Amino acid sequence: MLIDSKNFSDVSMNEVMTPAMRAIWDHMSIGVAIVDGKGICVYMNEIQARVDGFTTSGVVGKHITELYVPNGMARIPTMECLYRGEPLLRKAYWYKTINNSLFSSVTDFYPLFDHGMKDGVLAFTIWVDSALLTGEAKQNTRAPASASDSTRYTFESIIGHDPALRGAVSDARVAAKSPVPVMIWGENGTGKELFAQAIHSASPRKNHPFIAVNCAAIPENLLEGILFGTSKGAYTDAADKPGLFEKADGGTLLLDELNSMPLGLQAKLLRVLQEKRIRRLGSNSEKDVDVRVISILNEPPLTAVSRGILRNDLYYRLAVVGIAVPPLRERLEDIPLLIASFLQRAEDAPAGVRVSDSVMKLFWGYSWPGNIRELSNLVERALILAQRTGKLHFAPEEDAPCETPLPCRTAPTKSAPSALFSEDDPVIPLRDMEKAY
Repeated sequence: MLIDSKNFSDVSMNEVMTPAMRAIWDHMSIGVAIVDGKGICVYMNEIQARVDGFTTSGVVGKHITELYVPNGMARIPTMECLYRGEPLLRKAYWYKTINNSLFSSVTDFYPLFDHGMKDGVLAFTIWVDSALLTGEAKQNTRAPASASDSTRYTFESIIGHDPALRGAVSDARVAAKSPVPVMIWGENGTGKELFAQAIHSASPRKNHPFIAVNCAAIPENLLEGILFGTSKGAYTDAADKPGLFEKADGGTLLLDELNSMPLGLQAKLLRVLQEKRIRRLGSNSEKDVDVRVISILNEPPLTAVSRGILRNDLYYRLAVVGIAVPPLRERLEDIPLLIASFLQRAEDAPAGVRVSDSVMKLFWGYSWPGNIRELSNLVERALILAQRTGKLHFAPEEDAPCETPLPCRTAPTKSAPSALFSEDDPVIPLRDMEKAY
């Protein structure tokens, strides 16, 4: 079944959600997402979820506004398409996830109808570098609040006293003074890019560009041109454009989710690292580049090598210094410090707001699969709901703590710190707080 702007009104949710169509979308290299007539996500393919920092099972059943924020727009484009009942084609814009990740994309939104009634929206997304956008698409694109070659974090931004964390910070400080490549790995949400930015900020290259690229966010056929640049005539409508290696000359290039880079492109990257020269796509000439490469993986690199998704020669080239960022469940004693930091940065946090002992004990018994990002989102959501309800805290349900989404496990033996939200007022059950996670 094909969908175009002429017959979109004849397509319903049941027609697009067939097993055959889902099987195709599951393996596509572009993002596919579907919401129903109320804006609830009913499907998201693997690449869309992975790029946006979600899991496919974790997004289904959530409203689109629980996954994405307007980012300065009056209405999320998905909801705009649903509201208007008309397709939005080649919509170029920056979108922001609840994980505070920002992406440049071009998306086609198609409304779905069932016997003339609005039935949902089908969206197809590709992720692009802003340099690739031309004409109307570029005019409609909003630049992010901070430039891609800037850094916001330093080593002072890394909070915690955990020995493994401080060991990682110590190694990163030493690595910052040298020009060698650094490889950082850890679970999603542990703060790996924070380490990367801190290394750049403490390095002799701090006054030169810091440019980050998510290797999982860009289709394979575009990634090579984005990294190495293009020459006029390389393909239809190709122009002479520098790649990210040229733009980062003298500075640092961050390759996020390196283990998602195609193996063929990994071989070309290895040659650039060895020769310190790049060749634009379609060009016969080479250019010298002086770039410090920091790479990030969401799994141990040797695991990626054993799975055949990371070349071992590239691993040895990029992991001159290797830094493992520990997950939050292995540094639970740092939770009070992290919460205090979140509250200090929150503009709308009431004065004197504190976490109760019972909540802190529950936090210490939780595995935190989303790591620091999950903790940050949970605290932020509590503060937002407090504005609506007038209640300043969340806690486990008194009668059935083991029915909450948090596993019932024994908390650390040390006494919980006296920290968040007064226990005198009615509480927001933790079960309700956790629904969006």
